[in-house]
Amino acid sequence: MLHSVLSTPNLVLSRRNSAAVAAMDIYNVEAAEILAHETLNLPIGEAAPIYEKLLATFPTAAKYWKQYVESYIVTNDEETAKQIFSRCLLTCPHINLWRCYINFIKKVNSKRGSEGLEETKKAFDFMLNYVGNDVASGPVWMEYIAFLKSMPVMTPQEESHRMTTIRKVYQKAILVPTSHVEQLWKDYDNFENSVSRTLAKGLLSEYQPKFNSAKAVYRERKKYIDDIDWGMLATPSTGSYKV
Repeated sequence: MLHSVLSTPNLVLSRRNSAAVAAMDIYNVEAAEILAHETLNLPIGEAAPIYEKLLATFPTAAKYWKQYVESYIVTNDEETAKQIFSRCLLTCPHINLWRCYINFIKKVNSKRGSEGLEETKKAFDFMLNYVGNDVASGPVWMEYIAFLKSMPVMTPQEESHRMTTIRKVYQKAILVPTSHVEQLWKDYDNFENSVSRTLAKGLLSEYQPKFNSAKAVYRERKKYIDDIDWGMLATPSTGSYKV
């Protein structure tokens, strides 16, 4: 339980405070935040059981999952990092956690040539399938497009296939209401005109209303999401909320 971890040596709370700690609510958010911060300074062998107890209490805390998995990534423990990602990604659809995942995949595949590039592409597709409609997903779409543009091609057929893939990704991205939708539209406009001005005219005319709709939806949503604390920890209801 969280309060038992708070008495660990070298952390904020000392053993002489154990009586107070024992009576502490395990959902004490302030204590959890202090503990998570202090755990950053511990070797992973000591930190791991603390993370496990934090996440047993706050299983949807994406920031704690991210902090936990990064502790293994920096020590190049790829297998354990993969195991942690497998436990949290589908239950924590948080952009920062998923971007940590894609950066990890890019790192482990960076020296595997074409096979590694294909694995990274699959990981991007996997990620966007789950969080591609998130209001904060704009940078991920842009990163994926940049990745596709950087992939080497050897034949005209491969180049044609790559262009078709990039087009499809742009056409998906400009339908998502994000803070980057206008930049994505400008980039898509430039992309189509660089390929074929004749073809671009028809495609841009077709997608302009869809882009306008996504832009309008984002502006409306922005009124409601600007003040949300996306890092807030989920705790049980106290039953005191009144409409």
